[in-house]
Amino acid sequence: MSSLFDASSISSLLQAIPSLKILVLGDGMLDHYVWGEVHRISPEAPIPVVAIERDTYRLGGACNVALNLQQLGAQVTFLGAIGKDEAGHTLQRLLHQHQITCDDANFSSQISTIVKTRVIAQHQQICRLDRETPLSAEQAAAFTKRVEAWVQKQSFSAIVVSDYAKGSVTQPLLDQLVQHKQQSSFFLAMDPKPKNSLCYRGIDLLKPNRQEALQLAKIDAGPRESFPLKKVSQAIFQQHDVQYLSITLGEEGIALVDSHQKEYRVPTTTKEVFDVSGAGDTALAALTVAFCADKSPLEAAHFANLLSGIVVRKVGTATTTPEEILSYVASSSRTISGS
Repeated sequence: MSSLFDASSISSLLQAIPSLKILVLGDGMLDHYVWGEVHRISPEAPIPVVAIERDTYRLGGACNVALNLQQLGAQVTFLGAIGKDEAGHTLQRLLHQHQITCDDANFSSQISTIVKTRVIAQHQQICRLDRETPLSAEQAAAFTKRVEAWVQKQSFSAIVVSDYAKGSVTQPLLDQLVQHKQQSSFFLAMDPKPKNSLCYRGIDLLKPNRQEALQLAKIDAGPRESFPLKKVSQAIFQQHDVQYLSITLGEEGIALVDSHQKEYRVPTTTKEVFDVSGAGDTALAALTVAFCADKSPLEAAHFANLLSGIVVRKVGTATTTPEEILSYVASSSRTISGS
Protein backbone atom coordinates (compact mmCIF):
# COMPACT_ATOMS: atom_id res chain seq x y z
CA MET A 1 0.00 0.00 0.00
CA SER A 2 1.36 3.43 -0.97
CA SER A 3 2.15 5.90 1.80
CA LEU A 4 -0.30 8.24 0.07
CA PHE A 5 -3.11 6.00 1.35
CA ASP A 6 -2.01 6.73 4.89
CA ALA A 7 -4.65 9.04 6.35
CA SER A 8 -2.11 11.61 7.51
CA SER A 9 -0.47 11.78 4.06
CA ILE A 10 -3.79 12.30 2.34
CA SER A 11 -4.84 14.83 4.97
CA SER A 12 -1.65 16.78 4.29
CA LEU A 13 -2.39 16.83 0.56
CA LEU A 14 -6.00 17.90 1.12
CA GLN A 15 -4.87 20.72 3.43
CA ALA A 16 -2.69 22.14 0.63
CA ILE A 17 -5.56 22.38 -1.87
CA PRO A 18 -7.40 25.48 -0.50
CA SER A 19 -4.37 27.62 -1.35
CA LEU A 20 -4.60 26.63 -5.02
CA LYS A 21 -6.19 29.07 -7.46
CA ILE A 22 -7.29 27.22 -10.59
CA LEU A 23 -8.81 28.37 -13.89
CA VAL A 24 -10.93 25.85 -15.81
CA LEU A 25 -11.55 26.41 -19.51
CA GLY A 26 -13.65 24.49 -22.00
CA ASP A 27 -17.05 23.26 -23.05
CA GLY A 28 -19.50 23.88 -20.23
CA MET A 29 -22.63 21.72 -20.14
CA LEU A 30 -25.74 21.17 -18.07
CA ASP A 31 -26.38 17.57 -17.03
CA HIS A 32 -30.11 16.92 -16.77
CA TYR A 33 -31.29 13.72 -15.08
CA VAL A 34 -34.79 12.31 -15.51
CA TRP A 35 -35.42 9.80 -12.72
CA GLY A 36 -38.24 7.27 -12.86
CA GLU A 37 -39.41 3.68 -12.72
CA VAL A 38 -40.08 1.11 -15.41
CA HIS A 39 -43.00 -1.29 -14.92
CA ARG A 40 -43.97 -2.16 -18.50
CA ILE A 41 -42.93 -2.21 -22.14
CA SER A 42 -44.54 0.22 -24.57
CA PRO A 43 -47.25 -1.22 -26.85
CA GLU A 44 -45.97 1.11 -29.59
CA ALA A 45 -42.43 -0.33 -29.76
CA PRO A 46 -40.23 -2.77 -27.79
CA ILE A 47 -38.99 -0.04 -25.44
CA PRO A 48 -39.49 0.58 -21.71
CA VAL A 49 -42.05 3.10 -20.51
CA VAL A 50 -40.53 5.35 -17.85
CA ALA A 51 -42.85 6.80 -15.24
CA ILE A 52 -41.05 10.06 -14.38
CA GLU A 53 -40.67 10.84 -10.69
CA ARG A 54 -38.32 13.85 -10.67
CA ASP A 55 -35.79 15.94 -12.60
CA THR A 56 -32.40 17.02 -11.27
CA TYR A 57 -29.64 19.19 -12.74
CA ARG A 58 -25.88 19.05 -12.28
CA LEU A 59 -22.81 20.76 -13.66
CA GLY A 60 -21.49 18.85 -16.67
CA GLY A 61 -18.62 18.90 -19.15
CA ALA A 62 -15.87 21.35 -18.21
CA CYS A 63 -18.15 22.67 -15.44
CA ASN A 64 -17.93 19.26 -13.77
CA VAL A 65 -14.13 19.53 -13.77
CA ALA A 66 -14.51 22.91 -12.06
CA LEU A 67 -16.91 21.39 -9.53
CA ASN A 68 -14.53 18.51 -8.76
CA LEU A 69 -11.77 21.00 -8.02
CA GLN A 70 -14.05 23.21 -5.92
CA GLN A 71 -15.33 20.25 -3.90
CA LEU A 72 -11.72 19.34 -3.11
CA GLY A 73 -11.32 22.86 -1.71
CA ALA A 74 -9.57 24.77 -4.50
CA GLN A 75 -10.43 28.36 -5.49
CA VAL A 76 -11.96 27.88 -8.93
CA THR A 77 -12.83 30.15 -11.85
CA PHE A 78 -14.68 28.80 -14.88
CA LEU A 79 -14.58 30.29 -18.36
CA GLY A 80 -16.67 28.82 -21.15
CA ALA A 81 -19.40 29.57 -23.65
CA ILE A 82 -22.93 29.38 -22.20
CA GLY A 83 -26.21 30.56 -23.66
CA LYS A 84 -28.60 33.10 -22.18
CA ASP A 85 -31.35 30.50 -22.21
CA GLU A 86 -33.18 28.52 -19.53
CA ALA A 87 -30.44 25.89 -19.37
CA GLY A 88 -27.80 28.63 -19.17
CA HIS A 89 -29.56 30.30 -16.24
CA THR A 90 -29.68 26.94 -14.44
CA LEU A 91 -25.97 26.44 -15.12
CA GLN A 92 -25.19 29.92 -13.82
CA ARG A 93 -27.21 29.28 -10.66
CA LEU A 94 -25.35 26.00 -10.02
CA LEU A 95 -21.95 27.62 -10.54
CA HIS A 96 -22.79 30.40 -8.09
CA GLN A 97 -24.30 27.90 -5.65
CA HIS A 98 -20.99 26.02 -5.59
CA GLN A 99 -18.96 29.23 -5.25
CA ILE A 100 -17.27 28.84 -8.63
CA THR A 101 -16.32 32.24 -10.03
CA CYS A 102 -18.03 32.77 -13.37
CA ASP A 103 -17.67 35.90 -15.47
CA ASP A 104 -20.99 37.24 -16.81
CA ALA A 105 -19.26 37.44 -20.20
CA ASN A 106 -19.55 33.62 -20.28
CA PHE A 107 -23.19 34.05 -21.20
CA SER A 108 -24.32 35.04 -24.70
CA SER A 109 -27.69 35.21 -26.43
CA GLN A 110 -25.92 34.02 -29.59
CA ILE A 111 -25.06 30.65 -28.04
CA SER A 112 -27.19 27.65 -27.08
CA THR A 113 -26.28 25.94 -23.82
CA ILE A 114 -25.24 22.32 -24.24
CA VAL A 115 -27.58 19.97 -22.35
CA LYS A 116 -27.18 16.22 -21.83
CA THR A 117 -30.36 14.56 -20.60
CA ARG A 118 -29.97 11.11 -19.07
CA VAL A 119 -33.03 8.97 -18.36
CA ILE A 120 -32.44 6.69 -15.36
CA ALA A 121 -34.69 3.99 -13.95
CA GLN A 122 -33.86 1.35 -11.33
CA HIS A 123 -30.36 2.88 -11.08
CA GLN A 124 -29.71 2.13 -14.76
CA GLN A 125 -29.23 4.69 -17.53
CA ILE A 126 -31.77 3.91 -20.25
CA CYS A 127 -30.81 6.54 -22.80
CA ARG A 128 -29.15 9.93 -23.25
CA LEU A 129 -30.51 12.88 -25.20
CA ASP A 130 -28.11 15.64 -26.31
CA ARG A 131 -28.92 19.22 -27.23
CA GLU A 132 -25.89 20.98 -28.65
CA THR A 133 -24.76 23.50 -31.23
CA PRO A 134 -20.95 23.80 -31.59
CA LEU A 135 -19.40 27.26 -31.50
CA SER A 136 -18.68 29.02 -34.77
CA ALA A 137 -15.12 30.04 -35.65
CA GLU A 138 -15.96 33.65 -34.76
CA GLN A 139 -17.38 32.67 -31.37
CA ALA A 140 -14.34 30.50 -30.64
CA ALA A 141 -11.99 33.37 -31.53
CA ALA A 142 -13.91 35.70 -29.18
CA PHE A 143 -13.60 33.11 -26.41
CA THR A 144 -9.83 32.90 -26.93
CA LYS A 145 -9.52 36.68 -26.56
CA ARG A 146 -11.57 36.58 -23.35
CA VAL A 147 -9.31 33.87 -21.92
CA GLU A 148 -6.22 35.90 -22.80
CA ALA A 149 -7.58 38.89 -20.88
CA TRP A 150 -8.22 36.74 -17.80
CA VAL A 151 -4.81 35.06 -17.89
CA GLN A 152 -3.05 38.41 -18.23
CA LYS A 153 -4.78 39.99 -15.24
CA GLN A 154 -4.90 36.99 -12.88
CA SER A 155 -2.32 34.65 -11.36
CA PHE A 156 -3.25 30.95 -11.24
CA SER A 157 -1.65 27.86 -9.72
CA ALA A 158 -3.01 25.81 -12.59
CA ILE A 159 -5.07 26.12 -15.75
CA VAL A 160 -7.14 23.10 -16.73
CA VAL A 161 -8.51 22.73 -20.25
CA SER A 162 -11.47 20.36 -20.67
CA ASP A 163 -12.17 19.70 -24.34
CA TYR A 164 -15.40 18.02 -25.41
CA ALA A 165 -14.95 19.04 -29.07
CA LYS A 166 -17.83 21.52 -29.00
CA GLY A 167 -15.77 24.44 -30.32
CA SER A 168 -14.38 26.23 -27.25
CA VAL A 169 -10.91 24.67 -27.41
CA THR A 170 -8.84 25.60 -30.47
CA GLN A 171 -5.19 25.62 -31.47
CA PRO A 172 -4.87 29.40 -31.02
CA LEU A 173 -6.21 28.99 -27.46
CA LEU A 174 -3.68 26.27 -26.59
CA ASP A 175 -0.79 28.15 -28.24
CA GLN A 176 -1.69 31.21 -26.23
CA LEU A 177 -1.76 29.26 -22.96
CA VAL A 178 1.59 27.59 -23.64
CA GLN A 179 3.10 30.99 -24.41
CA HIS A 180 1.74 32.45 -21.17
CA LYS A 181 3.04 29.42 -19.27
CA GLN A 182 6.57 30.25 -20.37
CA GLN A 183 6.21 33.61 -18.61
CA SER A 184 4.38 32.30 -15.53
CA SER A 185 4.67 29.25 -13.32
CA PHE A 186 1.19 27.75 -13.59
CA PHE A 187 0.60 24.03 -14.20
CA LEU A 188 -1.20 23.37 -17.50
CA ALA A 189 -3.40 20.26 -17.68
CA MET A 190 -5.67 19.07 -20.46
CA ASP A 191 -8.33 16.46 -21.16
CA PRO A 192 -8.14 16.09 -24.98
CA LYS A 193 -10.54 15.08 -27.72
CA PRO A 194 -8.55 13.51 -30.61
CA LYS A 195 -11.18 14.48 -33.20
CA ASN A 196 -10.03 18.10 -32.76
CA SER A 197 -6.58 17.17 -34.16
CA LEU A 198 -4.74 19.70 -32.00
CA CYS A 199 -1.06 19.88 -31.05
CA TYR A 200 -0.49 19.58 -27.29
CA ARG A 201 3.22 20.35 -27.28
CA GLY A 202 4.23 22.29 -24.17
CA ILE A 203 1.37 21.07 -21.95
CA ASP A 204 2.32 19.68 -18.53
CA LEU A 205 -0.34 16.97 -18.23
CA LEU A 206 -2.38 15.29 -20.96
CA LYS A 207 -5.14 13.00 -19.65
CA PRO A 208 -7.03 11.00 -22.29
CA ASN A 209 -9.07 7.89 -21.58
CA ARG A 210 -8.22 4.51 -23.12
CA GLN A 211 -9.94 5.05 -26.46
CA GLU A 212 -8.74 8.64 -26.79
CA ALA A 213 -5.15 7.58 -26.12
CA LEU A 214 -5.35 4.93 -28.84
CA GLN A 215 -6.74 7.50 -31.26
CA LEU A 216 -4.01 10.02 -30.41
CA ALA A 217 -1.37 7.32 -30.98
CA LYS A 218 -3.13 6.07 -34.14
CA ILE A 219 -3.09 2.52 -32.80
CA ASP A 220 -5.88 -0.06 -33.07
CA ALA A 221 -6.61 -2.24 -30.03
CA GLY A 222 -9.86 -3.96 -29.17
CA PRO A 223 -11.61 -3.35 -25.83
CA ARG A 224 -10.65 -6.84 -24.63
CA GLU A 225 -7.01 -6.57 -25.68
CA SER A 226 -4.27 -5.69 -23.21
CA PHE A 227 -3.56 -1.98 -23.42
CA PRO A 228 -0.22 -1.36 -25.24
CA LEU A 229 0.98 1.36 -22.87
CA LYS A 230 4.59 1.61 -24.03
CA LYS A 231 3.68 1.75 -27.72
CA VAL A 232 0.91 4.29 -27.11
CA SER A 233 2.94 6.56 -24.84
CA GLN A 234 5.94 6.57 -27.19
CA ALA A 235 3.73 7.62 -30.11
CA ILE A 236 2.02 10.38 -28.13
CA PHE A 237 5.24 11.78 -26.63
CA GLN A 238 6.90 11.78 -30.04
CA GLN A 239 4.11 13.81 -31.54
CA HIS A 240 3.12 16.09 -28.64
CA ASP A 241 6.09 16.37 -26.24
CA VAL A 242 4.12 16.84 -23.00
CA GLN A 243 5.60 16.43 -19.52
CA TYR A 244 3.15 13.81 -18.23
CA LEU A 245 0.68 11.50 -19.93
CA SER A 246 -2.01 9.95 -17.76
CA ILE A 247 -4.48 7.46 -19.23
CA THR A 248 -7.63 6.40 -17.41
CA LEU A 249 -8.19 2.71 -18.21
CA GLY A 250 -11.55 1.98 -16.59
CA GLU A 251 -11.48 -1.32 -14.74
CA GLU A 252 -7.69 -1.52 -15.34
CA GLY A 253 -7.07 1.60 -13.24
CA ILE A 254 -4.78 4.48 -14.22
CA ALA A 255 -1.46 4.63 -16.07
CA LEU A 256 0.89 7.61 -15.87
CA VAL A 257 4.05 8.06 -17.97
CA ASP A 258 6.58 10.88 -17.67
CA SER A 259 8.65 12.48 -20.42
CA HIS A 260 11.50 10.03 -19.70
CA GLN A 261 9.12 7.14 -20.49
CA LYS A 262 9.00 5.99 -16.87
CA GLU A 263 5.71 4.18 -16.32
CA TYR A 264 3.47 4.17 -13.25
CA ARG A 265 0.45 1.85 -13.27
CA VAL A 266 -2.13 1.82 -10.49
CA PRO A 267 -4.78 -0.93 -10.68
CA THR A 268 -8.31 -0.14 -9.63
CA THR A 269 -9.47 -1.40 -6.25
CA THR A 270 -13.15 -0.57 -6.77
CA LYS A 271 -15.45 -3.59 -6.86
CA GLU A 272 -18.78 -1.74 -7.19
CA VAL A 273 -19.24 0.46 -10.25
CA PHE A 274 -22.61 2.14 -10.70
CA ASP A 275 -21.76 4.90 -13.18
CA VAL A 276 -18.49 6.01 -14.84
CA SER A 277 -19.99 9.34 -15.98
CA GLY A 278 -17.55 12.11 -15.11
CA ALA A 279 -14.90 9.79 -13.59
CA GLY A 280 -12.35 11.17 -16.04
CA ASP A 281 -13.13 14.69 -14.80
CA THR A 282 -12.45 13.55 -11.24
CA ALA A 283 -9.13 11.98 -12.27
CA LEU A 284 -8.09 15.17 -14.06
CA ALA A 285 -8.91 17.28 -11.01
CA ALA A 286 -7.09 14.91 -8.66
CA LEU A 287 -3.95 14.76 -10.80
CA THR A 288 -3.87 18.54 -11.13
CA VAL A 289 -4.07 19.29 -7.42
CA ALA A 290 -1.60 16.51 -6.59
CA PHE A 291 1.02 17.87 -8.99
CA CYS A 292 0.39 21.44 -7.79
CA ALA A 293 0.99 20.18 -4.24
CA ASP A 294 4.39 18.82 -5.39
CA LYS A 295 3.41 15.17 -5.15
CA SER A 296 5.35 12.56 -7.12
CA PRO A 297 3.89 11.03 -10.31
CA LEU A 298 3.17 7.78 -8.45
CA GLU A 299 1.44 9.60 -5.61
CA ALA A 300 -0.58 11.66 -8.11
CA ALA A 301 -1.69 8.51 -9.95
CA HIS A 302 -2.68 6.81 -6.67
CA PHE A 303 -4.66 9.87 -5.58
CA ALA A 304 -6.50 10.06 -8.92
CA ASN A 305 -7.27 6.34 -8.79
CA LEU A 306 -8.56 6.67 -5.23
CA LEU A 307 -10.92 9.56 -6.06
CA SER A 308 -12.15 7.95 -9.28
CA GLY A 309 -12.93 4.80 -7.33
CA ILE A 310 -15.12 6.79 -4.97
CA VAL A 311 -17.17 8.60 -7.62
CA VAL A 312 -17.91 5.55 -9.82
CA ARG A 313 -19.76 4.07 -6.86
CA LYS A 314 -22.34 6.84 -7.26
CA VAL A 315 -25.09 7.19 -9.87
CA GLY A 316 -24.67 10.06 -12.33
CA THR A 317 -21.94 12.65 -12.73
CA ALA A 318 -20.46 12.86 -9.24
CA THR A 319 -17.71 14.44 -7.13
CA THR A 320 -16.13 13.76 -3.77
CA THR A 321 -15.07 15.88 -0.80
CA PRO A 322 -12.11 15.83 1.62
CA GLU A 323 -14.35 14.49 4.40
CA GLU A 324 -15.60 11.64 2.21
CA ILE A 325 -12.07 10.83 1.02
CA LEU A 326 -10.69 10.59 4.56
CA SER A 327 -13.68 8.51 5.68
CA TYR A 328 -13.19 6.15 2.72
CA VAL A 329 -9.46 5.78 3.44
CA ALA A 330 -10.09 5.12 7.13
CA SER A 331 -12.71 2.51 6.27
CA SER A 332 -10.40 0.84 3.73
CA SER A 333 -7.55 0.77 6.27
CA ARG A 334 -9.79 -0.91 8.86
CA THR A 335 -10.88 -3.50 6.30
CA ILE A 336 -7.28 -4.28 5.33
CA SER A 337 -6.02 -4.44 8.92
CA GLY A 338 -8.87 -6.77 9.82
CA SER A 339 -8.42 -9.13 6.88
